[in-house]
Amino acid sequence: MATASQNALLTMRTLGGSGLFVSEFCLGTMTFGGGDDMWGKIGKLQQRDADELVELALAHGINFIDTANVYGGGNSEKILGQTLKNLNIPREDIVLATKVLAPMGPGPNHRGASRGHIINQCKASLKRLQTDYIDLYQIHGFDPATPITETLEALNTLVQQGHIHHIGLSNWAAWQVVKAVGIAAVRRLCPIVSLQAYYTLVGRDLEREVIPMLQSEDIGLMVWSPLAGGYLSGKYEGPDASAENRRTQFDFPPVNRARGSQVIATMREIATGKTLDGKPVSVAQVALAWLLQQRAVSSVIIGAKRPEQLLDNINAARIRLTEDELIALDKVSRLAAEYPGWMIERQGEYRAHMNP
Repeated sequence: MATASQNALLTMRTLGGSGLFVSEFCLGTMTFGGGDDMWGKIGKLQQRDADELVELALAHGINFIDTANVYGGGNSEKILGQTLKNLNIPREDIVLATKVLAPMGPGPNHRGASRGHIINQCKASLKRLQTDYIDLYQIHGFDPATPITETLEALNTLVQQGHIHHIGLSNWAAWQVVKAVGIAAVRRLCPIVSLQAYYTLVGRDLEREVIPMLQSEDIGLMVWSPLAGGYLSGKYEGPDASAENRRTQFDFPPVNRARGSQVIATMREIATGKTLDGKPVSVAQVALAWLLQQRAVSSVIIGAKRPEQLLDNINAARIRLTEDELIALDKVSRLAAEYPGWMIERQGEYRAHMNP
């Protein structure tokens, strides 16, 4: 029987204002089940490889696994569900998260965040995952065609039926999340506990509006693509740049290369001065360590194609960046001042010291 290690190096954090404890790293399964399509460019791992990665993740303290109905056209959920059975993992030991929104069929009602699509796809995900409930069910993006109230009431119905335990969002703007929070509060619906979003040293846009909102509303942040689609591994910049990489086929998420090269140079300098188990720290580990030291972050989603890659990422939790290193990284990656942020900061200076 495989189970999460009790002596693992990862710490547990509550997800937003909920009582749900999740590991600081979450295993992402976008690399599971791809074929000769877009998902295949990200990963084509099949059952045996998936079993190996999940078992390794559990052994090192990960209890949180994230997937989506659309990954691999449903194959990611199928493979993950079978993995949990193959490894004989007690269901209560795993925090299982999946998502709904993307097209799962040809018609207009086979996509989006409408009541019908959410409920139908939840049932389909439960079947593929071979489980009775989903710990965290997330709306994968904003649906402009469906009222937020309809979406939230559908999710609340699933909570009441016991099919899902907590609800989350992904890739929503700050105003959209706050509107949903207000609707849920007024109608006494299940609260939103998390937002899954892109956040890296070369993509700090979340800091303008989203992160302050999350902290204000006590909503947890799950970070996707923490290495910016592999860019922050350092293998796309500098003397060791590789021509064979994922970004040559799937250049996502977008990165400002001119700015990014400066960030990579600073990260490489920091990595050069650190060791772990007698080995040099990787640039990727510096990127992950930086995220783990950001107060708003609940969990960082890490995916992998190989066990050694997953282990390298997990070991980033053992790296602690110094105050000087954090300042250096902030300086080179900091967002340019933007209105109304700079005005709010200026006008609030004389009051800030009164509310530490």
